[in-house]
Amino acid sequence: MTLASLWFVLGLLLAIAELVIPGFVIIFFGVGALVAAAVAQFTDASLLVQGYVFAGASVCALVIGRRCFRKTLHGKRGPTAADADDDGLIGATVEVTEAIEPPRTGRVSLHGTEWTASAERPIAKGETVTVVARTNITLNVK
Repeated sequence: MTLASLWFVLGLLLAIAELVIPGFVIIFFGVGALVAAAVAQFTDASLLVQGYVFAGASVCALVIGRRCFRKTLHGKRGPTAADADDDGLIGATVEVTEAIEPPRTGRVSLHGTEWTASAERPIAKGETVTVVARTNITLNVK
């Protein structure tokens, strides 16, 4: 069995594996293996060069393929009001445990857990405030 045949079989096995294993990544390595098979078949490139071709073609296929299928992969669902407050944090009353002095953040205590908090105005330690929004893991308070 020639090296080109081995690359071809590897490419087909990776393409078949994509049907069984979720993730939409393995197929791009299959494409890389098929490109390496073509290089092995039509040139006298060394195994090292074929390995570089495999790696480069796989990365290029991954970048181009994921960019082309981005909308298909992520769907059309936009953020909803439920996403913004999926933990029931907005509207909660919290105590400031470390002063908030914009633009620097401070800390608040909510349900026994310390959270990073930001505000539009300075808020002293010990004050009680309300959570009005959440940006990643930072609570915005008033």
